[in-house]
Amino acid sequence: MKKKKLQLTEKKDTVSATVPQPEFLTVEEVANLLRVTKMTVYRTIDRGEIPYYRLGRLKRFRRSDVEDYLTRCRVPHDQVEK
Repeated sequence: MKKKKLQLTEKKDTVSATVPQPEFLTVEEVANLLRVTKMTVYRTIDRGEIPYYRLGRLKRFRRSDVEDYLTRCRVPHDQVEK
């Protein structure tokens, strides 16, 4: 696995670090990202709503697949239940 360099950017009086985001996420990371429980992520997997990779017993998700899932779940303003 390649090591990614930590990039520092300097703005006037502050220095901020840009931390590279991992390409693959664990079930727990997806749950934290979506602010749901791990069980909800497993149910989403069972329904086939988010594609994943199985590495033995482990499940991994591409960040872009999770973002695509969120895009599909978005409800347009004119369709909001009242």
